[in-house]
Amino acid sequence: MKIKRFRSLAFKLTVWYIVILGAILVLAGLFLHQGFKEGLMNDLDKALVEITDEAHEKWWRSRGVTWEEAIEKAETRYASYEPFIQVVEISEEETRHVENVIRSERIPEGAFLLDTHTYFRADRTDIDSFIFRTVEEEQLSSYPLRVFLFPVRGPLILQVGVSLEATVAALNNLLIIMILTGLIIMLLASVGGSFIINRALRPVKSVVKTAGEITAEDLSLRIDSKNRKDEIGALVETLNSMIARLEKSIKKIRQFSGDVSHELRTPLTIIRGEVEVLLRKDRPKEEYVKTLNSVLEESHRMENLIDDLLFLSRVEAMDRSKGTEIVNIDEVLNAVIKFRTPSASNKKISIDTKNIKPVQIKGNRELLERMTANILDNAIRYSNPGDHIEIDLEKKEKTARLQIRDTGIGIPEESIPLIFDRFYVVDLSRSKETGGAGLGLSIVKWIAEYHNAEITVDSHVGKGTTFTVNFPLD
Repeated sequence: MKIKRFRSLAFKLTVWYIVILGAILVLAGLFLHQGFKEGLMNDLDKALVEITDEAHEKWWRSRGVTWEEAIEKAETRYASYEPFIQVVEISEEETRHVENVIRSERIPEGAFLLDTHTYFRADRTDIDSFIFRTVEEEQLSSYPLRVFLFPVRGPLILQVGVSLEATVAALNNLLIIMILTGLIIMLLASVGGSFIINRALRPVKSVVKTAGEITAEDLSLRIDSKNRKDEIGALVETLNSMIARLEKSIKKIRQFSGDVSHELRTPLTIIRGEVEVLLRKDRPKEEYVKTLNSVLEESHRMENLIDDLLFLSRVEAMDRSKGTEIVNIDEVLNAVIKFRTPSASNKKISIDTKNIKPVQIKGNRELLERMTANILDNAIRYSNPGDHIEIDLEKKEKTARLQIRDTGIGIPEESIPLIFDRFYVVDLSRSKETGGAGLGLSIVKWIAEYHNAEITVDSHVGKGTTFTVNFPLD
């Protein structure tokens, strides 16, 4: 499947990278702009204090000149700032008003005056609470003015102001530089980020390409992880493990389908062959009876096989979280033994049940009956006349242990790992004789796993077989 560029993960990651970087740059720019602005304002405030000190301390107070002369000297000394200086005399009467203003020649009459309340507040300030204001005064400057109010005995307020034109220009220049720098950084980041992200996702594209070549017909391909130890390597290992499991499952399905076809075809072939032979010419009654009995036997074999297949199909679809109850497994076991005792007696096989103890487990009664019946049926089926079967059931620490031992023909060592596979029969020559199709132990294994139980087999040819099932006790 071809992915459109704007829908690709690389494109989305690049966009998110640029958005986040842009947000970081904006926040950093705001902090930088505010810090730079505060620095400029602090420097300007210090300059205002210096200008005030020049007019007040150096000229008016120390040399005893008039305020007009002190103002002129301060303006000349700090001409680069183009300051606006005036002295405001306030009334000490209750009416609180401005009585007189001594101003620079640069200040028009009536301009550069603040409200009376501010002047009276300034008269009561000290070195730690001097008043600084930013005001608009269009008669003096098209830019705002930074104003400092200094109290002088009189009561007089020495008012000094400086235009913020240079400060605003510096801030605007900084803003332009930050915007241009941010755009360049964003451009470089988008190119570099896209390159890095595409390079990082290149292994994913390789994974997608290889995964697209894997089909149910050929699951032998594996994705090369190139010994990566990162998340991509973990993803590749997980996908390879999943593919391996799928390959194994499909092989089992194919084998199962082939085995089912074979197992069903065999009795049908036998039935068809015997019936065709029987119909070629007239036969004695005994031959008809014999053939019909054979057909009936093969029909029973097919019926048992189909029942087992349907049972497997049904139980594999069961929800393991449902259908469980507290089961007295000793009662289940005794009921199974009761129904199998006649067939065991017909073969002159004895069953010892004296070591069956009362045990309760959490499980499915129907499935437990089927499991114990299949194990016991196998023990009877593959034992000879005069053999012996022992059944033990007891609690062992946190488990309930079930053991079924027989003294039958045993299982070859190389066949033990395969006996739980579907349709596996140890002795093909005896499969027709015993009626086994190789599904019984597969069912046993599945039921044991359904109950989280562990099943083991110990067998020796000519000495017998022991099946042990350990059920966990909650």
